[in-house]
Formats: sequence, structure tokens, C-alpha cells
Amino acid sequence: MRNRIISLALVLGLALPAFSDELTVKPDAPGRYTVVKGDTLWGISGRYLQSPWQWPELWRMNRADVKSPHWIYPGDVLVLDYVDGRPRLSLASDATREVKLSPQARPEELDRAISSIPADVIEPFLARPLVVDAAQFATGPQLVAGPDERISISQGDKVYASGVGESGTWQSYRLGKPLVDPDSNNALGIEASYSGDLVVEKLGRDVQTLRVRRVAEEILIGDRLVRAPKEQFVSYVPHPPPENLRGKIISTYQGIDGAAQYSTVAVNLGSQSGMEPGLVFGIYKKGGNILITGADGKPRQGQLPTEQAGKLFVYRVFDKVSYALVLDSTSAIYVGDSIAAPEAE
Repeated sequence: MRNRIISLALVLGLALPAFSDELTVKPDAPGRYTVVKGDTLWGISGRYLQSPWQWPELWRMNRADVKSPHWIYPGDVLVLDYVDGRPRLSLASDATREVKLSPQARPEELDRAISSIPADVIEPFLARPLVVDAAQFATGPQLVAGPDERISISQGDKVYASGVGESGTWQSYRLGKPLVDPDSNNALGIEASYSGDLVVEKLGRDVQTLRVRRVAEEILIGDRLVRAPKEQFVSYVPHPPPENLRGKIISTYQGIDGAAQYSTVAVNLGSQSGMEPGLVFGIYKKGGNILITGADGKPRQGQLPTEQAGKLFVYRVFDKVSYALVLDSTSAIYVGDSIAAPEAE
């Protein structure tokens, strides 16, 4: 069985936005490329396209493709050719025979798959942070006591909770910063701060016993507990958003000042606005004000143009908020920067 390296897992329920008629392939794009371990979908896309989010068009994906998973393995050969003057990329087993991507996924291989974007930089964020409603969050299970009446908890400690109704792994959270829409000033939710993992040892009627398996920051008595989600694998085909889907960066994770490549940011768009994993946005910075001297010699105020400063890849979506990875940037990315469909390159 071949090791699988890239899953084009197309779990998108919506049709792709229309692409431009112009699909620009790089002049030095390889006619054949052998996939190697460590490749990512975004990286391979960048070998062929000036605008990697146009990958679905290069692969000639249709509605059925969008809803079905596709797979690429190490050692597979990607073949670039042209049909009616338009570029097409396909998967070939040898120099003369093309093989369609199989929609069948073998579960045991998923563990070996590599995501569309660098897995190591998004793995910590696939199950956290959590965007919550404060009132609902306050009614969840809670840590009520620790060993020797200590407030702070360490790895391996036995702790006690109230409200835990099932065995398995739970995650400890406490309320963090509110997420606010910069335009409407409406609250979009609260980012709950993750502090660690705990495993249930005994379910009691009033009090449940758990063991601390992992401490990320500091687990405290009073923290709320949320059932740990199943392991997730994020590998979505990159594609641009509809032209009318625009928003703003509202937070940089852990308060980083001036996000750069591979930083996680939150934006003020969620599933209610049509957001979905795999969308690629351009990051835009408004030009500053400058003083211009006119032909008459008199000074007047002018403004520099808004320019694209980088790109975002959306990988986690809540109702009103989404988290995205900064794929590249030409300057520091800040709260308040705008996002919209990326510019063709």
C-alpha cells in the first residue's frame, strides 16, 4: 500500500465560485511532477499556478468532484497538458496512461495524509480556540476541586468535576477575550482559552473523577470542561470566495502584534455569511493619507491606494467567526485589515 501524502478532501457543500476565463500557468511549470513526501496541496498548486486557489479549475473539477474526496500518493506523477488551448492537470501512472483520481478513501491511510497547508502550523488550532456564548458556556461542566485543595493543577493530577456525563477525554477552558465586529460593534462571541486535556476515571452522580493528561497553559479550579472533539484532518481544495464576501481581521491569536506568515487570525465572517474551509482571501491594507501639491502650487490631501498585503486560508468556521492562516504577507498584518477575493497574480 502506498503512503498517502495529499488528500483533496472536498467536503464543501456549495458550488465553487466562477473562475475567470484566464487561467495563468507559470512559465516554468513542470510538464511532469513526481509527488514526494512533505508536499502540500498549496505548495504543489504554487508550482503550476500564479494564483494557487484556481487549482479546481486546473483539475477540471465539477460539482461531483467538489463533494467527493480525491487522493494523491507519493510517487504519483502529475501531468500537465492542454485541451482546446486550456491547461489541464491530471494524475498519471506512467508517461502514456492517465488515471482518474479515485474517490474511495481507505480510513487507515488518513493518518498518513498531509493537509493542503502545513499541518504542523494548524494542528494546535483544529480543536481550539473555541468560540462560545458566555451564558451557555457558564452552564457547562466545571472543575470543582483538585489534589490537596490546590488551585493550580499539574499533569498527572487527579481532579474532580461536576456535570461530566460521559467517559472519555475532556478539554479545560476559561473565558478569554470577546470578539467584536469592528463595523457594527456587535459581539460575535467570546474566545475561550484552552488550558489542557483531562480523562475521566470515574463517573459519580454528583462528582466525577478525572486525571490531567496534558497541560497547555494553566488548569485552574473553576475552569469549564468541553467534550474533546474527534481528531480532525483539514485538507480542502483552495478556492476564492464570492466577490461580495468581504470582512475584516478582528483578532490575532494570543494577541500577537503584527501577524506574519503562518499566524492564525480571526475574521468577522462565519458560516452564517457563507464562509467555509478552503476559502482563500486577499488581505488588504488601506493606503495612508498624503499631502499633494497641485498644479496651482496649493497643497491638498490625497490618499494612497488600497493594496493586497497577503493571503489567508480559512480552516475553521463558527457561526459568526472564522479562523484562518496567513499564507504569505508582504508586511505585518493587523486587526482591522480588510479581506476580500484575492487579486490574480
